[in-house]
Amino acid sequence: MNNHDEGHPGSVLLCDELFLQLRTKITDLQRASSLRWCGFFQQGKKRFAFVSHRRRNERLEIWFLGEAESLDAYPSLNIRQRTPTSGGFGKDFKSRFYLDDTSQLEEAVDLLFNVSYQASG
Repeated sequence: MNNHDEGHPGSVLLCDELFLQLRTKITDLQRASSLRWCGFFQQGKKRFAFVSHRRRNERLEIWFLGEAESLDAYPSLNIRQRTPTSGGFGKDFKSRFYLDDTSQLEEAVDLLFNVSYQASG
């Protein structure tokens, strides 16, 4: 896992496009980069998505808040549930998916806006 600036160029572009599309739905959406993640959030609310970049391919791994009522509503994302943990991150971020190309962006934006962002308080 790598930070935004060290990711594969395709991975960086996918993260940028995801951010830009979410920003059309979320006023003042912000992105903070750390050594391992890009965190998406709105000021005054907690981070609702953590994005991990790959160095050798375009893939993003995205952990998100909330519980998708019907994971079947997002078939291209192949959402995976986390094994239950007691730690803060594992307790709040129970699911993840991989974003491999722009064909999945519409579903990813819908999930992150309607499920994860809504759970960010």
